[in-house]
Amino acid sequence: PFDPPMDVQLTMVEQKPVSGVEPDLDRPPEVLETYSLNDLAMVGTLTGYDGGRYALIRDPGGGVHRVRTGNYVGQNYGRIVGINDTRVEIIEIVPNGRGGWVERPRSLSLDENEG
Repeated sequence: PFDPPMDVQLTMVEQKPVSGVEPDLDRPPEVLETYSLNDLAMVGTLTGYDGGRYALIRDPGGGVHRVRTGNYVGQNYGRIVGINDTRVEIIEIVPNGRGGWVERPRSLSLDENEG
């Protein structure tokens, strides 16, 4: 009336998704990478003599750091990709849960309570 159960062996092929996104683990970490983005606050901006835009970021200890596009912040390999008067735009590189990496946009907004 019925067939005996068959032994079915499922084999999962582990495959690292090829997204081309991964952190540069050979790059020396910058000071603000020791803090979570949630612990950092944008407190202002500056314009350099060369016309370049800088953001002022306060760390949890109260220290203020000058950063520019290309600097790294936060614990998820976050690279600053844009700065305007009220926001620092960041792209983090985080695990995708399948052995690879994915880019995640984040931002720090100007802390209006400063000053």
